[in-house]
Parts: sequence; C-alpha cells; structure tokens
Amino acid sequence: MEGNGVGAAVRLTQLRRRIERWRGTRVKRSPMPPELWSGATELARELGVSRVARELRVGYESLKERAGVGAEPGGRQAPAFVELAGASLVAAAPAAVRSEVQLADARGTTLVIRLADQAVDVAAVLALFCGGRR
Repeated sequence: MEGNGVGAAVRLTQLRRRIERWRGTRVKRSPMPPELWSGATELARELGVSRVARELRVGYESLKERAGVGAEPGGRQAPAFVELAGASLVAAAPAAVRSEVQLADARGTTLVIRLADQAVDVAAVLALFCGGRR
C-alpha cells in the first residue's frame, strides 16, 4: 500500500472503474465480490470511510463495518479517553472561577472539560479537540 494521498487517490479512481465495470455486468442484486470490498476497505482506512463510500457509491455503514474503523482518515478510531496537559490549556484567572467548556463535533463526539479555580483557553482546547481540522 502506498503511503501518500496521491497514490491512494489514483487507487480509488482505479477501484471505482473496476466497480463500475462489475456493476455493468452483475446479476441483479448480487453482492459485490470480496476483492472489490477488500480494496474499498483498505482505501477507507487510508482516506476515510465517508470519502470512499461516496466516490465508490457503496453504503457508508457497510463500508465502515467492513473496514472496522471510524470515519476518520488513516483508520484511526475515536479515542475513548484523551488526557490533555492542563498547563497548555490554562490561562491565569481569578481564584474563585470555575470553568466548564463543552464541545461537540459533527459526528456527535462530545468533549467536556471542567477546571476548578482556573480559566480555559478555548481556542487551544478546540484546536486539540479538532486535531487540526477546521
């Protein structure tokens, strides 16, 4: 498997053509052959389930289940727990302030941060939560 997005994009185009050829010759309602699913799941792990499902015109949920990944590129699953170093998120604040920040992304993942007696740099938390995505 090539490690760059350009190679993956070329493989995605090639796989889309193979799937279109198969669709043109298949018996009505027959399942997609395992070798085509295998290529699709490999690309989903690399490029993300949403993009691959859309470009190959295959079911998102089926592809996600077969790939065994979340919707993120690179096959990363959403972490169950993430520890953030408080010093990188905290700004000076009055001693009696209690802060709570709640964030949710489009997939419904929610992050709640509660800090007693400290303020939160919301921009820094958001950048870490989004992992560089905006």
